[in-house]
Amino acid sequence: MPSKFEAIMVGCGAMSAEWIRSAKELGIHISALVDLNLELARARASQFQLDARLFDNLDNAIQKVQAQVLFDCTVPSAHGEVDSKGLTNGLHVLEEKPLAMSLTEAYRLIDLAEKNKLVHAVIQNRRFHPGVRKIRRLLDRGLIGEITTVNIDFFVPAHFGGFREKMDSILLTDMAIHPFDTARYLTGANAESVYCEEWNPKGSWWQHGASAHAIFRMSGDIRCTFRGSWCSEGLRTPWDSVWRIIGTNGTICWDGLNDIRGEYANKEKADGLFYETESFVPSEEPDPKEARGHFSVMYQFLRNIEEGIPAETRSADNIQSLAMVLGAIESAKVGQRVPISV
Repeated sequence: MPSKFEAIMVGCGAMSAEWIRSAKELGIHISALVDLNLELARARASQFQLDARLFDNLDNAIQKVQAQVLFDCTVPSAHGEVDSKGLTNGLHVLEEKPLAMSLTEAYRLIDLAEKNKLVHAVIQNRRFHPGVRKIRRLLDRGLIGEITTVNIDFFVPAHFGGFREKMDSILLTDMAIHPFDTARYLTGANAESVYCEEWNPKGSWWQHGASAHAIFRMSGDIRCTFRGSWCSEGLRTPWDSVWRIIGTNGTICWDGLNDIRGEYANKEKADGLFYETESFVPSEEPDPKEARGHFSVMYQFLRNIEEGIPAETRSADNIQSLAMVLGAIESAKVGQRVPISV
């Protein structure tokens, strides 16, 4: 799908590199780089040999550069203001997660995009991991029956430095939205309520909320559990977590990398207390366009603009993933289960 788009990129920190790689591969011309620190913008332009104009002010970039797309790679607290400026000025917007800092702000952005007939979507790159797409195909085959339970473990002692280490509810706000969003994709279910505890363990280098446990009640009577920590040194899990998906007739496990395996019960054969089981593994590769993280999100975003095919991570859908994060944070604050309603 050759691209005809000029883009303004706002935010030139570490995360922007992967955005630029994907944009270049899709033929998007980065016409402007915007960052409060012009040296960061200059470094990105040099690194990727971009002929982009450099700005430290988004308003100036919008006024002086012809573009159709805005890429928002700023810190979470800036998303509302940056996205609003893009949408108000007729730009389709793809933003870094999270969609917003509140449901009210998220609704406002969704309404603004719909009012101006623009595409607004979120980078949820981890649902486009090859393993995730393979698991979804296995689930669609019905081998394990109806999904009843999803268990997710994430233990990654990341030392980012910078603004993240000063954020509140850091694990839930900045990382947990990825497995929450992936759980929604795999199950086809949305969260209805959550009980969560978050805390900052001894030895944590984060300001607040480096560890959390959450239990979601999902539509279809599914339970989804999340156990995670960003300060658990040793025996770390992959970035995409470790998964166990249980159905009425079997189970699929994924190590978060390349090992996906499943078993389903053969109820015509029993061995003492247990049914005999049949093993299965993925038998085919996913469409490459759907299994390349940032590239896949950006590809669907452009396709949505050009062909009207809704992107999976469009904000009107992604608000359900955001609601899981905000619900978990609220539950941890009040110490009880809270409803989730979007």
